[in-house]
Amino acid sequence: MPKRKVTPFARFLLAMVFIVPLAFAGASYINGEDPIQNFKDWTGMGQSAPAAQETSASPNAAPVRKAKTAKPSLDEEVKRLEKEVAKRDAAIKDLQQQLENCQ
Repeated sequence: MPKRKVTPFARFLLAMVFIVPLAFAGASYINGEDPIQNFKDWTGMGQSAPAAQETSASPNAAPVRKAKTAKPSLDEEVKRLEKEVAKRDAAIKDLQQQLENCQ
């Protein structure tokens, strides 16, 4: 016979060690997420060393700016979108004409 018994509270704690992570993984899986990646993000395990050092920098430090990529200017973007709208308008008119011909 064992000299020590496991108390009900110890059983409860041992059960929670297994039940809570399984419930977390199940809920993540049901929501269509990756449970392992969620756990890593939640605990900070998924961060690389430079990213972890960045977050531990002083809060008064100036934010690091990323180099700007070559983006088209606003005028070029507007012109491109206007051309796209014109093409779609022409396509709509063609489809309306085809619909009228079918009726």
